Amino acid sequence: MSNDDPVVTVIEPVGPRLRAMSAPARVLVGMIAAYVAVFGTLTWQQQSNFGPFGFDMGIYDHGIWLMSRFKDPFITVRGLEWFGHHVIGVTFLFVPFYWLGAGPHFLYLVETVWLAVGAVPIWLLARDRLENPWAGLALAAAYLLYPSLEWINWWHFHPDALAITPLLFAYWLATRRRWGWFAVAVGLALSCKEDAALAVVMLGLLVAWKIRRRPGLLTAAVGAVWFLLATRVILPSVNGVGTFYESYFAGFGNGSGEIAYNIVRHPSRVVETATEAGRLDYYRQLFAPVAFLALGSLPVLLIAGPQLLINVISGFGYTHDIRYHYSSLVIVGVMLATVESAARYGGTQAGRRFLVGLVAATALAANVAWSPSPIGVKFHSGIWARPSPRHQSLRAALDLVPRHAGVTAIYYLVPHLTHRVLIYEWPNPFVRPPANWGVRGEHPGNPAKVDYIVVDTDLLGDHRGLYDRLTAPGGEFRKVCERERVVVAKRARPPGERAAS
Repeated sequence: MSNDDPVVTVIEPVGPRLRAMSAPARVLVGMIAAYVAVFGTLTWQQQSNFGPFGFDMGIYDHGIWLMSRFKDPFITVRGLEWFGHHVIGVTFLFVPFYWLGAGPHFLYLVETVWLAVGAVPIWLLARDRLENPWAGLALAAAYLLYPSLEWINWWHFHPDALAITPLLFAYWLATRRRWGWFAVAVGLALSCKEDAALAVVMLGLLVAWKIRRRPGLLTAAVGAVWFLLATRVILPSVNGVGTFYESYFAGFGNGSGEIAYNIVRHPSRVVETATEAGRLDYYRQLFAPVAFLALGSLPVLLIAGPQLLINVISGFGYTHDIRYHYSSLVIVGVMLATVESAARYGGTQAGRRFLVGLVAATALAANVAWSPSPIGVKFHSGIWARPSPRHQSLRAALDLVPRHAGVTAIYYLVPHLTHRVLIYEWPNPFVRPPANWGVRGEHPGNPAKVDYIVVDTDLLGDHRGLYDRLTAPGGEFRKVCERERVVVAKRARPPGERAAS
């Protein structure tokens, strides 16, 4: 062929590629596909059936949509600028998809696939450490069955969860001395949320100690610098305070320095808090699914150490509950330590098979007992939103709201109304101080810019009086739809102006 001949690129069909894989690799692909099929379907239906809320699906969907339209990404669901909420650069990757119409369904699907792919580095590491690709499949299955992973997949979309897979890849890549791809994986993890830097610091120190000093120390340094930059420069410059969630640690102080000082000065207080009954249940649900094997490789488990400590000393109950995204980085340490322990304590191939089988059995049992999966006892408990005849009325109500109108809506309708500049979670912006807003209630929003109210009258609670006043005859809003307790009200006149008598 001459230099002038066109170059023809031949794309192989997927079928031959799969046949070229080893049998264990094909099984792994099948396991991942099964997870995506199950949880992709469940989460898609969850959004369609009005399961997610403004907190947190609405927050992330609104922020990404604003960026995709090149608008100021001030999230009116949350009352914060995008990078005043969290430092999550990974979300820039989603902007092109929002140009094509992506939304909450897309975010759920991305999270599902991203989490499922985490089975690949677990299998690769287990294959290398156990010297048996079939045994590695059992540990990859234990990862996919891990209750906390599946709950995180269930609980809306959170960029924190996206840090799991690149951190797992980073560890495996470090064991193979593939430093270029290791750097890519670490960089991707750091972009998922500022907290991921804590796991990166511990990963770097572990790599420096166990594998190679220079890249490990460099990784730890990058993680530390990024954490300080994100929490001490970026967040404060945007929201005026910094890491607003430091208020979760009332028993230890209000600032990170004060919290760290009190942790070191009062270790008995840490122990007392970390051994309360609720925390003990948290440990059990973290470690029992892997037969407590992760505790056998404490140096590797320390990758999860900072986040685990934060979770258990926090006074915010969600942080020490396996159902929420706060456990994302903990999963990384638990799963990696489990693989290393199986290799370390197995000794012989028979011993490794026993330990792997034990983990597989406990993973399956824990999934049945504690997970939201279809084989779990909680599956039919109402955790997954189901179709309802009432949903037709909800969709009809949403169709009445113009695309560019400013809206305040009841919490479970917010994720269906976020593709606009102004979307508030009722009763904002009509109450002072605003509810769940900003850091100190600053910039509470202008009620005059709200064009529509969309509420479920069963859920008005303490704000029924406000609703009645706004929608009363002659009030600011006129009801244009009231169907099955869902009301759509359109602005009739400016604030303070009454109808002519």
